[in-house]
Amino acid sequence: MITLVSRLALLLAYQFKIMPWWVIRFDAKILAFFLTYFFRYRRGVIRQNLNLVGATNVSIFGIYENLCLLALESLKLFAASVKSVEKRLKYENLELLDELYSKGKNVVFVGGHMANWELFSLDLPQKVKYKTYAIYKRLNNRVFDKAIKKSRGRSGMEIIEMNQIRRIVSTNSNDPILCSLVFDQSPFNYKNARWTTFLGVETPVYSGMEKLAHKLDAALVYSAITRDEDGKYTMKLELVSECVSDTEEGEVIEKCLGILEKEIIKCPENWLWTHRRWKHKRPSGVELQERKITKFEGWC
Repeated sequence: MITLVSRLALLLAYQFKIMPWWVIRFDAKILAFFLTYFFRYRRGVIRQNLNLVGATNVSIFGIYENLCLLALESLKLFAASVKSVEKRLKYENLELLDELYSKGKNVVFVGGHMANWELFSLDLPQKVKYKTYAIYKRLNNRVFDKAIKKSRGRSGMEIIEMNQIRRIVSTNSNDPILCSLVFDQSPFNYKNARWTTFLGVETPVYSGMEKLAHKLDAALVYSAITRDEDGKYTMKLELVSECVSDTEEGEVIEKCLGILEKEIIKCPENWLWTHRRWKHKRPSGVELQERKITKFEGWC
């Protein structure tokens, strides 16, 4: 029964292929209206998060509109042509990846849950010389899991789990690779995670990107994504470290947190406030790692 429902849902998703992007933006506004004034989806979580970090003036409607855009555009990705997606995306400092490739450097490519990072999975592999991989967590629903891997991999990006890295490295021993992942999710094992501050709040942070960069002897590049008024996206690339192995523990994590904080302050509605990012409290006996390089200066 679950499989049947999943297949019917995917069939519905493929109908988005014929829907223009502007219609999706319009529909997102309508859905956001209903979520704001009627359904109040996760309103308590959103308010709790905003109050916790002191961002009480952020538009709830804007948060829901971003969430709806992400959901609807991600559905369209199941069948949208690569060319139609490409027309909606721009890059700044993309030549950075060419420079790193010419040096033979592997790259760990990270970003936060800002705007819509999913669209770039179809376009980025065509823009770079690297063999590209996206690291994800396998879905419990096998039908959706298979469909996502197929749709996101249409233009060359391979979707893999973290435990497959060793195989990837061995099969690409002569060519540099690029591994992308979203880094601001809550770590599974929060008790043994690195605890620091994020948006002024004690937070367990995901250190997988740093460990992966060490394993690959890689450079670490941050991708900041913005959405303009026409619903088009720009990805700005920033070099965090050309050789993570030469940095101190936690250094690149702190730098990435600093960049993400600036993104959120600039356009807070574009972050996923519906996630319970601060559901855990630091266990007694676990040291709080003070940030030495970048510090959150508050909302301005």
